[in-house]
Amino acid sequence: MTKDVADLFTETRPDKKVAKLALGSIVTEYLTFYAEGRGHTARAKQLDTDKFLEFLKRFKRKKEIEELSVEDWDFSATQRFIDEALRVGEAPATVARRLATLKHMGRVLSERIPGFINPTRDVKPPKLQTRRPKSINAQEVDDVKAKAAASRAEKSSFNRLRNETLLKLLLDTGLRAEEIRSIKRGQLSDKLDWIRQVRTKGRNFRDVYVTSEMRHPLEIYLEERARELARFFPKLSASIDATLPLFISSYGASASDIKTFELSPKSVWRVIRSFSVDTKLHPHLLRHTYATNLLNDSRDIRLVAQALGHSDVRVTMRYTERGNEEVAEALERVRKNDRSSR
Repeated sequence: MTKDVADLFTETRPDKKVAKLALGSIVTEYLTFYAEGRGHTARAKQLDTDKFLEFLKRFKRKKEIEELSVEDWDFSATQRFIDEALRVGEAPATVARRLATLKHMGRVLSERIPGFINPTRDVKPPKLQTRRPKSINAQEVDDVKAKAAASRAEKSSFNRLRNETLLKLLLDTGLRAEEIRSIKRGQLSDKLDWIRQVRTKGRNFRDVYVTSEMRHPLEIYLEERARELARFFPKLSASIDATLPLFISSYGASASDIKTFELSPKSVWRVIRSFSVDTKLHPHLLRHTYATNLLNDSRDIRLVAQALGHSDVRVTMRYTERGNEEVAEALERVRKNDRSSR
């Protein structure tokens, strides 16, 4: 990769002539800067850009993606990409996400390159019916917690205690899988009431509150965590402990490499999936459940937005949507009340 391309994402407004720069290299650098890691969002951005580059190669009649340059990416190509994706049967929500990835990349480039006009600026996404994110009800939350407790009672081990605590903390805070996986011990406050400076999507940071109900399970887990770490660190200093993950994996871990104590993204998903009862669980479903319950209890959409770390409250508004059956029931009640009042 040339320095010219790398500079686009490290300098504020480099004075570069970019029309002839390789588009594939720019996309690679964009992904390195904005879609690092193996999380769901990173994988989605990688897939979206791969699909677009493959389409653009055909659309511009190039033999290889490496032949594409920045000037090949224009409004017409972007619009045709969206139209073709819908024509071949991709879900409108998927197409909208692909366009969102391209819009973000175009906006980033337009902020860094003098004279560059975002080719996606006037491309409209398919209109979608907004739906409330799926969540599980209070009874199933209790059933899921009971399954986790039964698993630990069946066989007492550090991993089972860790998994149960991980589940409870996701339900208590609404953290994303990548966020909870990346938390270090030093981010947890002395009173166990706050997790400080949690890195969210978009390279932002927020403080996350831990409720009083969750602090005792955390305290028990931290005691067992200390015993588990003693296997690797006979004299573990507070400074080293602060850099270790809150939720550790001892499988293949080595005291010489702190990163080996991290849970993998797949491990977090497997842990949560193992506690499924009626619904197949995944970490983001627990986040939706947290958000739905918080909104129902508080009726405060701004509180929910702040608790989830949403920078735009319009994203949080999804949780106010009602399904077709709920709309139908509400309309029937209104009509019935109207008739009875006559």
